[in-house]
Amino acid sequence: MDIFSHIFAVILVLFAAGYTAFIPFGVLGAVILDLDMVFKFFSDSHPSLYIFTHGGFTHSMSGAAVMSVIGFFVVIFLSVFGYIRGNLPLEVPLLVFFFIVAGAFLHLFLDYLASPGIPLLYPFTEKKYDLGLFPIPVFLFLTLLSLTFLVLYLFHKVTMTTMGVFGAIFIGVVVFSACIRFYVRLKTNGRLFTTPNPARWLVIRENDTSYTVQTYEVFHGITSVLTFDKYKDITPSEITPFDTLPELKRHRYFSYITIAERNGNQVTFHDPLREQGIIPFPPWYAHVSVISGETTS
Repeated sequence: MDIFSHIFAVILVLFAAGYTAFIPFGVLGAVILDLDMVFKFFSDSHPSLYIFTHGGFTHSMSGAAVMSVIGFFVVIFLSVFGYIRGNLPLEVPLLVFFFIVAGAFLHLFLDYLASPGIPLLYPFTEKKYDLGLFPIPVFLFLTLLSLTFLVLYLFHKVTMTTMGVFGAIFIGVVVFSACIRFYVRLKTNGRLFTTPNPARWLVIRENDTSYTVQTYEVFHGITSVLTFDKYKDITPSEITPFDTLPELKRHRYFSYITIAERNGNQVTFHDPLREQGIIPFPPWYAHVSVISGETTS
């Protein structure tokens, strides 16, 4: 989800619950996780830090807790030195911390609804979890809805009635998207991913030697099937020595499927779904080539 939707969701929940005084802290918790957008600079330069990228460490439950603590101490620091003024309820620091954490975990929940997923259980596992509810048109609609709400909120035009309307639309979109996914889930077997078309889904299945990528359309069923061999001119045991390479681990972290292919003394690992634009995001690290354990590209 985009940052505007995260802010909108926090304001919506806290306003409706009557905790308006704590909205700034909930918003802080909701936005602080996306500071990881600046981390990509480090993971680009140091592949072993690939988990420190957007949608990485800070988007795990442990990462959200760490970022919440950092945010809380920043608030306390600014308060002690007089940089925060006004009627903020800083005399109840535990509640301030609670709402920062609440905003952070609401952020995780919303990102869990979207693709390509987040590593909720890191550092125990790097596996990404998601429901993948929002194709691009729905995502853009939620962004527009959130921006409209935030403009009204900044100009003090939000009432309980307005809040109810925006909340109903937001929840309605989520429920509608969930219903479509549930229907597709009943009709298919495999990992589901959205496409720009809300009625078209990708279904990825795999066995020991290949991946099968089906295109499922709500009104037409399966309309195409692609098969990708996992290994070309190389065996699984031959790629084992490369498994610990940080460049390869980074590639796999961002990929939906990974194909290993030998070209002479060079081995290339690539994600054809991203290379061919079948799933365009994320665009980085779609392939990596190695020679005797050394990265070439």
